[in-house]
Amino acid sequence: MNSGNLNPDKNNFDENNPGINSYIKNNIQNKDSFAYRTGKVSPVLKENYDFLRDAFDADKNFDIVFRMFKVNLDSEFVDAFLIFYDGLSNKEYVNRDLLAPLMSGRLKIKSPCETLEDSIHQCIISQAPNSRISQLKNIIELVGFGNCAVFVDGCSCAFVADIKGWGSRSVGTPLTEAVLSGPQEAFCETVMTNIALVRKILKDPNLIAENIPVGTVSKTPCALMYINGITNKKLVETARNRLKSIETEYIFSSADIEMFIEESTVFPLPQLLKSERPDRVAAQLSDGKVAILVQGSPFVLILPASAGDLAEASEDNYVRIAEANFMRFVRLIGCFLALFLPGIFISIALYHHESIPTDLLFAIEASREQMPFPIALELIVMLLSFELIKEASIRVPDPIGSTLGIVGGLILGQSAVSANIASPLLIIIVSLSALGAFAAPSASVSRALSVLQFWFILFGTLAGFLGLAFAIFTLAIYLASGTSFGVPYLSDIANPFFVIPIWRREKRPRNLNPQSVRKQPHISRKWKGDV
Repeated sequence: MNSGNLNPDKNNFDENNPGINSYIKNNIQNKDSFAYRTGKVSPVLKENYDFLRDAFDADKNFDIVFRMFKVNLDSEFVDAFLIFYDGLSNKEYVNRDLLAPLMSGRLKIKSPCETLEDSIHQCIISQAPNSRISQLKNIIELVGFGNCAVFVDGCSCAFVADIKGWGSRSVGTPLTEAVLSGPQEAFCETVMTNIALVRKILKDPNLIAENIPVGTVSKTPCALMYINGITNKKLVETARNRLKSIETEYIFSSADIEMFIEESTVFPLPQLLKSERPDRVAAQLSDGKVAILVQGSPFVLILPASAGDLAEASEDNYVRIAEANFMRFVRLIGCFLALFLPGIFISIALYHHESIPTDLLFAIEASREQMPFPIALELIVMLLSFELIKEASIRVPDPIGSTLGIVGGLILGQSAVSANIASPLLIIIVSLSALGAFAAPSASVSRALSVLQFWFILFGTLAGFLGLAFAIFTLAIYLASGTSFGVPYLSDIANPFFVIPIWRREKRPRNLNPQSVRKQPHISRKWKGDV
Protein backbone atom coordinates (compact mmCIF):
# COMPACT_ATOMS: atom_id res chain seq x y z
CA MET A 1 0.00 0.00 0.00
CA ASN A 2 1.11 3.53 -0.57
CA SER A 3 2.31 5.70 2.27
CA GLY A 4 0.42 8.88 1.42
CA ASN A 5 -1.13 11.03 4.15
CA LEU A 6 -4.53 9.73 5.26
CA ASN A 7 -5.76 13.03 6.70
CA PRO A 8 -8.63 14.36 4.51
CA ASP A 9 -8.55 17.71 6.26
CA LYS A 10 -5.20 18.35 4.57
CA ASN A 11 -6.52 17.16 1.21
CA ASN A 12 -3.55 14.85 0.75
CA PHE A 13 -5.20 11.62 -0.39
CA ASP A 14 -3.03 9.51 -2.64
CA GLU A 15 -4.83 8.95 -5.92
CA ASN A 16 -2.70 5.88 -6.61
CA ASN A 17 -3.75 4.07 -3.41
CA PRO A 18 -6.71 1.84 -4.37
CA GLY A 19 -7.35 0.61 -0.83
CA ILE A 20 -7.81 4.03 0.72
CA ASN A 21 -9.73 5.33 -2.29
CA SER A 22 -12.07 2.35 -1.94
CA TYR A 23 -12.68 3.29 1.69
CA ILE A 24 -13.38 6.91 0.74
CA LYS A 25 -15.73 5.92 -2.06
CA ASN A 26 -17.75 3.29 -0.20
CA ASN A 27 -17.87 4.77 3.31
CA ILE A 28 -18.53 8.48 2.91
CA GLN A 29 -21.08 8.24 5.71
CA ASN A 30 -18.27 7.32 8.13
CA LYS A 31 -15.86 10.05 7.16
CA ASP A 32 -16.21 11.68 10.57
CA SER A 33 -14.76 8.64 12.35
CA PHE A 34 -11.51 9.11 14.24
CA ALA A 35 -9.60 6.60 12.07
CA TYR A 36 -10.71 8.32 8.88
CA ARG A 37 -10.04 11.86 10.05
CA THR A 38 -6.60 11.30 11.58
CA GLY A 39 -5.21 8.20 9.90
CA LYS A 40 -4.47 6.76 13.35
CA VAL A 41 -5.77 3.75 15.22
CA SER A 42 -9.06 4.56 16.92
CA PRO A 43 -9.89 3.40 20.48
CA VAL A 44 -13.21 2.25 19.01
CA LEU A 45 -12.55 -1.23 17.60
CA LYS A 46 -15.34 -1.16 14.99
CA GLU A 47 -13.91 1.97 13.33
CA ASN A 48 -10.57 0.22 12.80
CA TYR A 49 -12.30 -2.93 11.59
CA ASP A 50 -14.42 -1.09 9.01
CA PHE A 51 -11.51 1.03 7.84
CA LEU A 52 -9.17 -1.93 7.28
CA ARG A 53 -11.77 -4.10 5.57
CA ASP A 54 -12.21 -1.38 2.97
CA ALA A 55 -8.50 -0.55 2.79
CA PHE A 56 -7.69 -4.20 1.99
CA ASP A 57 -10.87 -4.67 -0.09
CA ALA A 58 -11.67 -7.73 2.04
CA ASP A 59 -14.86 -8.57 0.13
CA LYS A 60 -12.74 -9.40 -2.95
CA ASN A 61 -9.44 -10.58 -1.46
CA PHE A 62 -10.07 -14.09 -0.19
CA ASP A 63 -6.55 -14.44 1.27
CA ILE A 64 -6.84 -11.54 3.73
CA VAL A 65 -7.87 -12.93 7.13
CA PHE A 66 -9.83 -10.98 9.75
CA ARG A 67 -10.09 -13.05 12.92
CA MET A 68 -12.41 -11.80 15.68
CA PHE A 69 -11.70 -13.00 19.24
CA LYS A 70 -11.92 -11.91 22.87
CA VAL A 71 -9.01 -11.05 25.14
CA ASN A 72 -9.31 -12.65 28.59
CA LEU A 73 -8.39 -9.84 31.00
CA ASP A 74 -8.74 -10.83 34.66
CA SER A 75 -11.81 -12.96 33.83
CA GLU A 76 -13.25 -10.06 31.82
CA PHE A 77 -13.46 -10.26 28.06
CA VAL A 78 -12.39 -7.46 25.70
CA ASP A 79 -13.22 -7.53 21.99
CA ALA A 80 -10.29 -7.75 19.60
CA PHE A 81 -9.40 -8.82 16.06
CA LEU A 82 -6.26 -9.59 14.13
CA ILE A 83 -5.47 -9.27 10.45
CA PHE A 84 -2.93 -11.05 8.25
CA TYR A 85 -2.46 -12.46 4.76
CA ASP A 86 -2.86 -16.22 4.51
CA GLY A 87 0.34 -17.48 2.90
CA LEU A 88 2.49 -14.54 3.99
CA SER A 89 2.13 -15.04 7.76
CA ASN A 90 2.71 -18.30 9.60
CA LYS A 91 -0.68 -19.43 10.92
CA GLU A 92 0.94 -21.70 13.49
CA TYR A 93 2.66 -18.67 15.03
CA VAL A 94 -0.62 -16.74 14.94
CA ASN A 95 -2.39 -19.41 16.98
CA ARG A 96 0.46 -20.27 19.31
CA ASP A 97 2.15 -16.89 19.90
CA LEU A 98 -0.73 -14.42 19.61
CA LEU A 99 -4.15 -15.96 20.12
CA ALA A 100 -3.22 -18.47 22.84
CA PRO A 101 -1.55 -15.97 25.24
CA LEU A 102 -4.33 -13.40 24.82
CA MET A 103 -7.23 -15.83 25.16
CA SER A 104 -5.78 -18.08 27.87
CA GLY A 105 -6.47 -15.76 30.82
CA ARG A 106 -2.80 -15.06 31.60
CA LEU A 107 -3.26 -11.37 30.81
CA LYS A 108 -3.43 -9.22 33.96
CA ILE A 109 -2.94 -5.58 34.84
CA LYS A 110 -0.31 -5.76 37.56
CA SER A 111 -0.33 -2.16 38.82
CA PRO A 112 -2.55 0.93 38.64
CA CYS A 113 0.08 2.65 36.49
CA GLU A 114 0.01 -0.11 33.88
CA THR A 115 -2.36 0.39 30.95
CA LEU A 116 -4.19 -2.15 28.86
CA GLU A 117 -1.75 -1.50 26.01
CA ASP A 118 1.22 -2.21 28.28
CA SER A 119 -0.31 -5.44 29.54
CA ILE A 120 -1.06 -6.78 26.06
CA HIS A 121 2.39 -5.85 24.83
CA GLN A 122 4.06 -7.57 27.77
CA CYS A 123 1.86 -10.64 27.32
CA ILE A 124 2.92 -11.33 23.73
CA ILE A 125 6.39 -9.76 23.59
CA SER A 126 8.05 -12.97 24.76
CA GLN A 127 6.14 -15.02 22.21
CA ALA A 128 6.79 -13.03 19.02
CA PRO A 129 8.76 -9.86 18.16
CA ASN A 130 6.18 -7.11 17.99
CA SER A 131 5.83 -3.37 18.14
CA ARG A 132 3.12 -0.86 18.93
CA ILE A 133 2.11 1.28 15.94
CA SER A 134 -0.58 3.94 15.80
CA GLN A 135 -0.38 5.04 12.13
CA LEU A 136 -2.78 3.02 9.97
CA LYS A 137 -0.74 3.53 6.81
CA ASN A 138 2.30 1.92 8.48
CA ILE A 139 0.18 -0.98 9.70
CA ILE A 140 -1.18 -1.54 6.18
CA GLU A 141 2.35 -1.67 4.75
CA LEU A 142 3.59 -4.11 7.40
CA VAL A 143 0.63 -6.45 6.99
CA GLY A 144 1.28 -6.46 3.26
CA PHE A 145 4.81 -7.66 4.01
CA GLY A 146 3.72 -10.69 6.02
CA ASN A 147 3.23 -9.29 9.52
CA CYS A 148 0.14 -9.78 11.67
CA ALA A 149 -1.62 -6.83 13.34
CA VAL A 150 -3.68 -7.19 16.54
CA PHE A 151 -6.33 -4.56 17.43
CA VAL A 152 -7.94 -4.45 20.88
CA ASP A 153 -10.97 -2.40 21.87
CA GLY A 154 -9.87 0.58 23.97
CA CYS A 155 -6.28 0.62 22.65
CA SER A 156 -5.07 3.53 20.51
CA CYS A 157 -2.44 1.42 18.79
CA ALA A 158 -2.08 -1.91 17.07
CA PHE A 159 0.36 -4.66 18.02
CA VAL A 160 2.21 -5.75 14.89
CA ALA A 161 4.00 -9.09 15.18
CA ASP A 162 6.76 -10.16 12.82
CA ILE A 163 5.67 -13.72 12.04
CA LYS A 164 6.42 -13.95 8.32
CA GLY A 165 5.88 -17.41 6.97
CA TRP A 166 6.21 -17.30 3.20
CA GLY A 167 8.09 -20.05 1.41
CA SER A 168 11.63 -19.38 0.28
CA ARG A 169 14.48 -21.24 -1.36
CA SER A 170 17.20 -22.42 0.97
CA VAL A 171 20.88 -21.60 0.56
CA GLY A 172 22.08 -23.49 -2.51
CA THR A 173 25.18 -23.77 -4.68
CA PRO A 174 26.32 -21.10 -7.17
CA LEU A 175 25.17 -21.60 -10.75
CA THR A 176 26.71 -18.73 -12.73
CA GLU A 177 29.87 -18.44 -10.58
CA ALA A 178 30.66 -22.08 -9.90
CA VAL A 179 34.18 -22.88 -8.69
CA LEU A 180 36.09 -26.12 -8.24
CA SER A 181 37.71 -24.85 -5.03
CA GLY A 182 36.28 -22.62 -2.38
CA PRO A 183 32.88 -22.27 -0.67
CA GLN A 184 29.80 -23.71 -2.36
CA GLU A 185 27.20 -21.37 -0.85
CA ALA A 186 25.05 -19.01 -2.90
CA PHE A 187 22.60 -16.27 -2.03
CA CYS A 188 18.86 -16.98 -1.99
CA GLU A 189 15.84 -14.71 -2.45
CA THR A 190 15.47 -13.69 1.22
CA VAL A 191 17.36 -10.51 2.06
CA MET A 192 17.80 -11.30 5.78
CA THR A 193 19.33 -14.69 4.98
CA ASN A 194 21.69 -13.03 2.50
CA ILE A 195 22.79 -10.45 5.07
CA ALA A 196 23.48 -13.26 7.52
CA LEU A 197 25.62 -15.08 4.94
CA VAL A 198 27.82 -11.99 4.53
CA ARG A 199 28.05 -11.33 8.26
CA LYS A 200 29.00 -14.96 8.86
CA ILE A 201 32.11 -14.42 6.72
CA LEU A 202 33.20 -10.94 7.78
CA LYS A 203 32.30 -11.05 11.52
CA ASP A 204 33.00 -7.30 11.71
CA PRO A 205 30.91 -5.18 14.13
CA ASN A 206 31.52 -2.22 11.82
CA LEU A 207 29.66 -3.93 8.99
CA ILE A 208 26.55 -1.79 8.42
CA ALA A 209 23.33 -2.96 6.75
CA GLU A 210 20.94 -0.05 6.15
CA ASN A 211 17.33 -0.81 5.27
CA ILE A 212 16.13 1.34 2.35
CA PRO A 213 12.68 0.37 0.99
CA VAL A 214 12.37 1.09 -2.73
CA GLY A 215 9.09 1.33 -4.63
CA THR A 216 6.24 3.58 -3.59
CA VAL A 217 3.81 0.65 -3.58
CA SER A 218 5.91 -2.52 -3.25
CA LYS A 219 8.24 -1.06 -0.58
CA THR A 220 10.81 -3.68 -1.57
CA PRO A 221 13.44 -3.97 1.20
CA CYS A 222 16.96 -3.18 0.01
CA ALA A 223 19.99 -3.53 2.26
CA LEU A 224 22.86 -1.11 1.70
CA MET A 225 25.96 -2.81 3.14
CA TYR A 226 29.37 -1.29 3.79
CA ILE A 227 32.09 -1.36 6.44
CA ASN A 228 32.10 1.75 8.58
CA GLY A 229 35.62 3.15 8.87
CA ILE A 230 36.80 1.59 5.62
CA THR A 231 34.39 2.54 2.85
CA ASN A 232 34.58 6.06 1.48
CA LYS A 233 31.76 8.10 3.04
CA LYS A 234 31.08 9.94 -0.21
CA LEU A 235 30.60 6.63 -2.02
CA VAL A 236 28.14 5.45 0.64
CA GLU A 237 26.23 8.73 0.47
CA THR A 238 26.04 8.57 -3.32
CA ALA A 239 24.69 5.02 -3.26
CA ARG A 240 22.19 5.88 -0.53
CA ASN A 241 20.92 8.96 -2.37
CA ARG A 242 20.47 7.09 -5.63
CA LEU A 243 18.46 4.36 -3.92
CA LYS A 244 16.25 6.85 -2.11
CA SER A 245 15.76 8.88 -5.31
CA ILE A 246 14.17 6.00 -7.23
CA GLU A 247 10.54 6.92 -7.97
CA THR A 248 8.62 3.90 -9.21
CA GLU A 249 5.72 1.85 -7.92
CA TYR A 250 7.27 -1.63 -7.99
CA ILE A 251 10.76 -3.12 -7.72
CA PHE A 252 11.07 -6.83 -8.43
CA SER A 253 14.79 -7.66 -8.50
CA SER A 254 18.33 -6.32 -8.25
CA ALA A 255 18.34 -5.92 -12.05
CA ASP A 256 15.69 -3.20 -11.67
CA ILE A 257 17.85 -1.42 -9.10
CA GLU A 258 20.90 -1.73 -11.36
CA MET A 259 19.16 -0.03 -14.28
CA PHE A 260 17.86 2.75 -12.05
CA ILE A 261 21.19 3.70 -10.45
CA GLU A 262 23.79 3.04 -13.18
CA GLU A 263 25.54 6.03 -14.73
CA SER A 264 24.67 5.40 -18.38
CA THR A 265 22.12 3.15 -20.03
CA VAL A 266 24.14 2.76 -23.27
CA PHE A 267 27.54 2.12 -21.67
CA PRO A 268 28.85 -1.05 -23.36
CA LEU A 269 30.20 -2.84 -20.26
CA PRO A 270 28.64 -3.53 -16.83
CA GLN A 271 28.89 -0.58 -14.45
CA LEU A 272 27.99 -2.65 -11.39
CA LEU A 273 29.12 -6.14 -10.50
CA LYS A 274 26.53 -8.83 -9.83
CA SER A 275 27.45 -11.81 -7.70
CA GLU A 276 25.63 -14.75 -6.17
CA ARG A 277 28.59 -15.68 -3.98
CA PRO A 278 28.72 -14.42 -0.35
CA ASP A 279 32.50 -14.89 -0.21
CA ARG A 280 33.05 -12.59 -3.19
CA VAL A 281 30.72 -9.93 -1.79
CA ALA A 282 32.53 -10.11 1.56
CA ALA A 283 35.91 -9.70 -0.15
CA GLN A 284 34.68 -6.68 -2.12
CA LEU A 285 33.26 -5.10 1.05
CA SER A 286 36.59 -5.56 2.81
CA ASP A 287 38.24 -3.63 -0.04
CA GLY A 288 35.99 -0.63 0.57
CA LYS A 289 33.12 -1.22 -1.84
CA VAL A 290 29.37 -1.07 -1.27
CA ALA A 291 26.89 -3.91 -1.74
CA ILE A 292 23.15 -3.68 -2.36
CA LEU A 293 20.99 -6.68 -1.44
CA VAL A 294 17.40 -6.76 -2.72
CA GLN A 295 14.53 -8.82 -1.37
CA GLY A 296 13.49 -11.41 -3.94
CA SER A 297 16.80 -11.51 -5.84
CA PRO A 298 19.69 -13.99 -5.37
CA PHE A 299 22.15 -11.60 -7.03
CA VAL A 300 23.89 -8.86 -5.03
CA LEU A 301 25.04 -5.62 -6.64
CA ILE A 302 28.61 -4.48 -5.91
CA LEU A 303 29.67 -0.92 -6.65
CA PRO A 304 31.61 0.72 -8.07
CA ALA A 305 32.79 -1.52 -10.91
CA SER A 306 35.86 -0.91 -13.02
CA ALA A 307 37.67 -2.61 -15.89
CA GLY A 308 39.92 -4.54 -13.51
CA ASP A 309 36.94 -6.09 -11.71
CA LEU A 310 35.56 -7.55 -14.94
CA ALA A 311 38.58 -9.82 -15.39
CA GLU A 312 38.42 -11.23 -11.86
CA ALA A 313 36.82 -14.61 -11.26
CA SER A 314 36.04 -16.20 -7.91
CA GLU A 315 38.33 -19.12 -8.75
CA ASP A 316 41.36 -16.77 -8.71
CA ASN A 317 41.26 -16.58 -4.93
CA TYR A 318 41.25 -20.33 -4.32
CA VAL A 319 44.15 -21.58 -6.45
CA ARG A 320 47.90 -20.98 -6.39
CA ILE A 321 49.20 -17.84 -8.05
CA ALA A 322 50.77 -19.61 -11.03
CA GLU A 323 47.47 -21.34 -11.80
CA ALA A 324 45.46 -18.17 -11.22
CA ASN A 325 47.63 -16.15 -13.61
CA PHE A 326 47.46 -18.85 -16.26
CA MET A 327 43.68 -19.07 -15.96
CA ARG A 328 43.38 -15.29 -16.17
CA PHE A 329 45.63 -15.26 -19.25
CA VAL A 330 43.38 -17.85 -20.89
CA ARG A 331 40.29 -15.78 -20.02
CA LEU A 332 41.83 -12.63 -21.47
CA ILE A 333 42.72 -14.50 -24.67
CA GLY A 334 39.15 -15.76 -24.84
CA CYS A 335 37.75 -12.24 -24.39
CA PHE A 336 40.11 -10.97 -27.09
CA LEU A 337 38.94 -13.67 -29.50
CA ALA A 338 35.28 -12.97 -28.74
CA LEU A 339 35.71 -9.26 -29.28
CA PHE A 340 38.16 -8.95 -32.18
CA LEU A 341 38.42 -12.28 -34.06
CA PRO A 342 35.30 -11.86 -36.29
CA GLY A 343 36.30 -8.29 -37.14
CA ILE A 344 39.91 -9.28 -37.93
CA PHE A 345 38.72 -12.18 -40.08
CA ILE A 346 36.34 -10.02 -42.11
CA SER A 347 39.02 -7.34 -42.54
CA ILE A 348 41.58 -9.82 -43.88
CA ALA A 349 39.08 -11.59 -46.11
CA LEU A 350 37.90 -8.34 -47.73
CA TYR A 351 40.90 -6.00 -47.74
CA HIS A 352 44.16 -7.49 -46.52
CA HIS A 353 44.87 -10.68 -48.44
CA GLU A 354 48.60 -10.04 -48.14
CA SER A 355 48.38 -10.61 -44.37
CA ILE A 356 47.90 -14.37 -44.69
CA PRO A 357 50.07 -17.08 -46.30
CA THR A 358 49.44 -17.73 -49.98
CA ASP A 359 48.45 -21.38 -49.51
CA LEU A 360 45.88 -20.43 -46.86
CA LEU A 361 44.57 -17.69 -49.13
CA PHE A 362 44.07 -20.19 -51.97
CA ALA A 363 42.30 -22.57 -49.57
CA ILE A 364 39.96 -19.80 -48.41
CA GLU A 365 39.16 -18.73 -51.95
CA ALA A 366 38.57 -22.33 -53.02
CA SER A 367 36.15 -22.89 -50.15
CA ARG A 368 34.23 -19.78 -51.15
CA GLU A 369 33.83 -20.50 -54.85
CA GLN A 370 30.27 -21.82 -54.48
CA MET A 371 29.14 -19.50 -51.67
CA PRO A 372 26.08 -17.47 -52.78
CA PHE A 373 26.25 -14.75 -50.11
CA PRO A 374 28.79 -12.06 -49.20
CA ILE A 375 31.20 -13.16 -46.50
CA ALA A 376 30.06 -10.39 -44.12
CA LEU A 377 26.47 -11.58 -44.36
CA GLU A 378 27.52 -15.19 -43.77
CA LEU A 379 29.48 -14.18 -40.68
CA ILE A 380 26.60 -12.22 -39.18
CA VAL A 381 24.07 -14.97 -39.92
CA MET A 382 26.25 -17.63 -38.30
CA LEU A 383 26.93 -15.49 -35.25
CA LEU A 384 23.22 -14.85 -34.80
CA SER A 385 22.53 -18.55 -35.28
CA PHE A 386 24.92 -19.47 -32.47
CA GLU A 387 23.36 -16.79 -30.26
CA LEU A 388 19.98 -18.36 -31.01
CA ILE A 389 21.26 -21.79 -29.96
CA LYS A 390 22.69 -20.30 -26.77
CA GLU A 391 19.40 -18.63 -25.88
CA ALA A 392 17.42 -21.76 -26.67
CA SER A 393 19.68 -23.93 -24.52
CA ILE A 394 19.10 -21.58 -21.57
CA ARG A 395 15.30 -21.56 -21.91
CA VAL A 396 14.76 -25.32 -22.21
CA PRO A 397 14.97 -27.69 -19.18
CA ASP A 398 18.45 -28.58 -17.92
CA PRO A 399 18.57 -32.23 -19.12
CA ILE A 400 17.83 -31.04 -22.66
CA GLY A 401 19.73 -27.75 -22.66
CA SER A 402 23.28 -29.12 -22.81
CA THR A 403 22.29 -31.66 -25.46
CA LEU A 404 20.57 -28.99 -27.51
CA GLY A 405 23.65 -26.77 -27.45
CA ILE A 406 26.01 -29.52 -28.59
CA VAL A 407 23.78 -31.23 -31.13
CA GLY A 408 22.34 -27.95 -32.44
CA GLY A 409 25.80 -26.48 -33.00
CA LEU A 410 27.13 -29.59 -34.73
CA ILE A 411 24.09 -30.06 -36.94
CA LEU A 412 23.83 -26.38 -37.82
CA GLY A 413 27.52 -26.04 -38.65
CA GLN A 414 27.73 -29.25 -40.67
CA SER A 415 24.52 -28.50 -42.53
CA ALA A 416 25.62 -24.95 -43.35
CA VAL A 417 28.89 -26.24 -44.80
CA SER A 418 27.17 -29.04 -46.76
CA ALA A 419 24.62 -26.61 -48.20
CA ASN A 420 27.37 -24.19 -49.27
CA ILE A 421 25.92 -21.48 -47.05
CA ALA A 422 29.08 -21.04 -44.95
CA SER A 423 32.69 -22.07 -45.36
CA PRO A 424 34.43 -24.39 -42.86
CA LEU A 425 36.87 -21.63 -41.87
CA LEU A 426 33.97 -19.32 -41.08
CA ILE A 427 32.47 -21.98 -38.77
CA ILE A 428 35.82 -22.21 -36.96
CA ILE A 429 35.97 -18.43 -36.53
CA VAL A 430 32.44 -18.27 -35.14
CA SER A 431 33.06 -21.22 -32.81
CA LEU A 432 36.25 -19.69 -31.39
CA SER A 433 34.46 -16.40 -30.86
CA ALA A 434 31.60 -18.14 -29.01
CA LEU A 435 34.04 -20.11 -26.82
CA GLY A 436 35.92 -16.91 -26.01
CA ALA A 437 32.71 -15.23 -24.85
CA PHE A 438 31.93 -18.20 -22.59
CA ALA A 439 35.41 -17.88 -21.05
CA ALA A 440 34.49 -14.45 -19.64
CA PRO A 441 34.35 -14.47 -15.83
CA SER A 442 30.69 -13.42 -15.64
CA ALA A 443 27.55 -13.70 -17.74
CA SER A 444 27.24 -9.90 -17.92
CA VAL A 445 30.69 -9.56 -19.48
CA SER A 446 29.98 -12.45 -21.86
CA ARG A 447 26.81 -10.80 -23.14
CA ALA A 448 28.58 -7.44 -23.48
CA LEU A 449 31.36 -9.03 -25.59
CA SER A 450 28.80 -10.75 -27.80
CA VAL A 451 27.18 -7.40 -28.54
CA LEU A 452 30.40 -5.41 -28.98
CA GLN A 453 31.82 -7.82 -31.55
CA PHE A 454 29.24 -6.57 -34.07
CA TRP A 455 30.71 -3.08 -33.65
CA PHE A 456 34.09 -4.34 -34.87
CA ILE A 457 32.50 -6.44 -37.63
CA LEU A 458 30.77 -3.31 -38.95
CA PHE A 459 33.93 -1.20 -39.18
CA GLY A 460 36.02 -4.15 -40.36
CA THR A 461 33.57 -4.59 -43.24
CA LEU A 462 33.65 -0.89 -44.10
CA ALA A 463 37.38 -0.15 -43.93
CA GLY A 464 39.41 -3.19 -42.93
CA PHE A 465 42.19 -2.66 -40.38
CA LEU A 466 41.70 1.10 -40.57
CA GLY A 467 38.07 0.61 -39.57
CA LEU A 468 39.11 -1.70 -36.71
CA ALA A 469 41.57 0.92 -35.47
CA PHE A 470 38.81 3.52 -35.52
CA ALA A 471 36.43 1.18 -33.65
CA ILE A 472 39.09 0.44 -30.99
CA PHE A 473 39.91 4.13 -30.65
CA THR A 474 36.28 5.19 -30.18
CA LEU A 475 35.60 2.38 -27.70
CA ALA A 476 38.71 3.26 -25.71
CA ILE A 477 37.69 6.93 -25.55
CA TYR A 478 34.19 5.97 -24.43
CA LEU A 479 35.50 3.66 -21.70
CA ALA A 480 38.07 6.24 -20.54
CA SER A 481 35.34 8.87 -20.17
CA GLY A 482 33.06 6.55 -18.22
CA THR A 483 32.70 6.49 -14.47
CA SER A 484 30.97 4.24 -11.96
CA PHE A 485 29.79 6.14 -8.88
CA GLY A 486 32.49 8.72 -9.36
CA VAL A 487 35.30 6.20 -9.94
CA PRO A 488 36.92 6.32 -13.45
CA TYR A 489 36.19 3.12 -15.29
CA LEU A 490 39.80 2.56 -16.42
CA SER A 491 41.40 3.67 -13.16
CA ASP A 492 42.79 0.16 -12.48
CA ILE A 493 43.49 -0.89 -16.06
CA ALA A 494 46.72 -2.67 -15.03
CA ASN A 495 44.96 -5.02 -12.58
CA PRO A 496 43.28 -7.33 -15.13
CA PHE A 497 46.55 -8.80 -16.35
CA PHE A 498 48.07 -10.27 -13.20
CA VAL A 499 46.97 -11.88 -9.94
CA ILE A 500 49.32 -10.97 -7.13
CA PRO A 501 49.90 -13.21 -4.08
CA ILE A 502 47.67 -12.58 -1.10
CA TRP A 503 50.63 -11.66 1.10
CA ARG A 504 51.40 -8.77 -1.26
CA ARG A 505 47.89 -7.32 -1.17
CA GLU A 506 48.82 -4.85 1.52
CA LYS A 507 46.62 -1.94 0.47
CA ARG A 508 43.07 -1.46 -0.70
CA PRO A 509 42.46 -0.13 -4.23
CA ARG A 510 43.45 3.52 -4.44
CA ASN A 511 40.70 4.37 -6.91
CA LEU A 512 38.14 3.77 -4.13
CA ASN A 513 39.75 6.32 -1.77
CA PRO A 514 39.00 4.17 1.30
CA GLN A 515 39.17 5.65 4.79
CA SER A 516 41.60 2.92 5.81
CA VAL A 517 44.11 2.23 3.03
CA ARG A 518 46.24 -0.53 4.55
CA LYS A 519 44.65 -3.88 5.32
CA GLN A 520 47.75 -5.85 6.37
CA PRO A 521 51.33 -5.00 7.37
CA HIS A 522 54.18 -4.91 4.91
CA ILE A 523 55.50 -8.18 6.32
CA SER A 524 52.46 -10.37 6.83
CA ARG A 525 54.39 -13.65 6.67
CA LYS A 526 56.31 -13.32 9.93
CA TRP A 527 58.02 -16.65 9.45
CA LYS A 528 59.80 -15.21 6.37
CA GLY A 529 61.43 -12.43 8.35
CA ASP A 530 62.42 -9.46 6.18
CA VAL A 531 61.96 -11.24 2.87
